[in-house]
Amino acid sequence: MLCALVQCAGVPQQPIPKTLPVGWCYVDAVAPLVRVDLKYTGHDNFVGRPIAGYTGGKRAILRRDAAEALACASELLQKKGYALLVWDAYRPAVAMKDFRAWSRTKDDRMKAKFYPNITKQGIYDGKYIGDVSEHSWGIAVDITLVHLNDGSEVDMGGHHDLLDVSSATETSLISAEQQKNRLILRDAMQKVGFRNYSKEWWHYFLTDAHPCYTYNFPLDDTMTQMPSS
Repeated sequence: MLCALVQCAGVPQQPIPKTLPVGWCYVDAVAPLVRVDLKYTGHDNFVGRPIAGYTGGKRAILRRDAAEALACASELLQKKGYALLVWDAYRPAVAMKDFRAWSRTKDDRMKAKFYPNITKQGIYDGKYIGDVSEHSWGIAVDITLVHLNDGSEVDMGGHHDLLDVSSATETSLISAEQQKNRLILRDAMQKVGFRNYSKEWWHYFLTDAHPCYTYNFPLDDTMTQMPSS
């Protein structure tokens, strides 16, 4: 995927804009069946606190083409008794800088849950996190399945951001049923144009999406959406 990146090194978090960028939307406006639990707005993540850029919003944001593809995946999965749950979507560039700054600290309080078998540097060396991300382009989601009838999470054999070899989409380290569940998600997402990152069963990005630019505005639930063309 060829993407033109706007370099954000040294760029501080931007003020909250009044409108979303042209061609962007709140996920719930396009894919109302998709559920959202943004992990980086709270403390249940590998850093253990709200991440820079996430403190003002609970609604997921994406480029409209990605949100529309997600809506199609949601409809496919609904027929099988599942709904989608988004853990992360658009991620401000300042969040990536926050991750990197955290990696240089001695704070390891979330290690046992999120990166039990590697060091903080190992998170980067293992390419679980980088300094840029498709999330900051508005075309990526961290996502899982929930049961449509009661909203309970489907057993995927691991939780969001378990930065470990067992989180590879295809692995012998989980049960056959857990592997089947991961592939149900992957099959549905691939059918609508998303590609999975093989080291993280939850991470998907829209393949036919370019040009891609890095954005840095913070999440907020009150921005106006520009009408779709």
